[in-house]
Amino acid sequence: MLRENSIQEENVPAEKFPPIETQADLFYALPELHYPSSLNAAVELVDRHVEAGRGENVAIYFEDKSITYRDLQMRVNRLGNALQRLGVEPGERVFVRFPNRPEYAVSILAVQKIGAIPVPSMKLLQAKECTYVIEDSGATVALVDDRLLEPVEAANETFNSLQTIIVADREGSTHDYHDYDDFCSAASSQLDAAPTCRDDLSMLAYTSGTTGRPKGTIHTHRQMLAIIDGYARYCLEPTADDIFTGNPPIAFTFGYGVLVAFPLRFGASTVIIENAEPLDLIEIIDDYGVTVLGSIPTAYNQMLNEHADEIEAADLSSLRLGISAGEPLSPSTFERVKSSFGIELLDGLGSTEMLHIFVSHRIGDDIDPSVTGYPVPGYECMVIDPDTGEELDYGEAGLLAVRGSTGVTYWGRPEKQEMAVRDGWSLPGDVFVRTENDQLEYKSRRDDLIISSGYNIPGPEVESVLQERDEVYETAVVGSPDDERGTVVKAFVVLADGCEPSNELTSLLQDHVKSQIAPYKYPRCIEFVSELPKTETGKIRRNLLRERELEAQ
Repeated sequence: MLRENSIQEENVPAEKFPPIETQADLFYALPELHYPSSLNAAVELVDRHVEAGRGENVAIYFEDKSITYRDLQMRVNRLGNALQRLGVEPGERVFVRFPNRPEYAVSILAVQKIGAIPVPSMKLLQAKECTYVIEDSGATVALVDDRLLEPVEAANETFNSLQTIIVADREGSTHDYHDYDDFCSAASSQLDAAPTCRDDLSMLAYTSGTTGRPKGTIHTHRQMLAIIDGYARYCLEPTADDIFTGNPPIAFTFGYGVLVAFPLRFGASTVIIENAEPLDLIEIIDDYGVTVLGSIPTAYNQMLNEHADEIEAADLSSLRLGISAGEPLSPSTFERVKSSFGIELLDGLGSTEMLHIFVSHRIGDDIDPSVTGYPVPGYECMVIDPDTGEELDYGEAGLLAVRGSTGVTYWGRPEKQEMAVRDGWSLPGDVFVRTENDQLEYKSRRDDLIISSGYNIPGPEVESVLQERDEVYETAVVGSPDDERGTVVKAFVVLADGCEPSNELTSLLQDHVKSQIAPYKYPRCIEFVSELPKTETGKIRRNLLRERELEAQ
């Protein structure tokens, strides 16, 4: 199904594709998703606007520069031609490693335009992780920022698979590789797109590896556009007048959607910020008149907790909505953002495997912040018993099953593929309850469900209640081994400025939880810590906390 009419048969190893019988059933229920068989995502995101006479509209703002759609097209074409001159062919994998900069967007689009497959890399990956991704993907070329070069060199010394490394000198590093700027400037700015088909691969994205080694997930040109013409079009209602920004890494599929794919599809603009801190987002909204902000709950909380004065002083009136994803959004954060920013956050459930968000409210909905929302148009969801696969009734917690225009398809991981798809439905690994009005209420990741004395306790539910207290800056809740109960609920708490750990505070937080949800869910242990372990995308690494508790036991 993924390889139908593919031009990539020669360069994509057949064993990297899961057997047809273990793949998710994909369907395209929306009329916007009925794409022609010949399709190239880069052409749709860039060239189409230039051909329609919108070439002088701004596509990307970066630092003090404005990059028009015509400028962007020329940059994409030059890099694409240069890669072709090197001999990069359709289906080859190209490792891409930059901080959030225009070069990231240009590189991914150029690789897609020539029919090759970009492999985005998180900037914090070290040599061992880079080695794994480069080896597993079979990448032959790397496009790298000079500040992120060292782990790539170390990886290549170990595996020696990269035929070419191209380095963007942004700090004047000394090296013997191709120079990105010279490499591009010597190439033509005219480029015909490769004759890609809609089901050819357009991205090989790796998960963050919070539960083991990263897993490669494959996505097609059709799927790359489907997340825009489904989720973005129906839930965000973008126009060419919108200006997007945020701080998720572009290497993260959530970041790629919000900062690159969504704005470019609708002829809008994006403000890309390198190494954006929460305060930077406030200033950028004020300076550029940003209309759509995308980030994770942790960053929203940091803005609220650390920069209340700056929020009050800034002009944030241009904002019309915010997107939150990556981790659970608590009702208290939703209400505080609404009060301080004057916007409602659309909480979204998505994953690298599914490419982007597939459960969300839509702009204009009467949003209930205690639930995630509805299946995104083009998807359908059900809550099933994880053992039998039977659909559960309203109010019963179970495993979420999803199908639609994207699905879980792992690259060379057949054992994971079999676990992630059941009867054609993708199983992202989330525990949900379906409410009587058919909304989906998030409970936890399957791994975050704590079983204590026979009770099922979703860790994020306890976190959300703790987060209501002003004393709590952020928190993570996991199960800790216990001889009597098997497992007890334990909360790791980072306190707000001015608060000190004490037995009295521990009791206060425990009593608050007991007063808000079933008493058996309260954290019997609370440990005050200075920080929580996180991934590069800002997700709390609860698996490390669980491992620490097991080792301590």
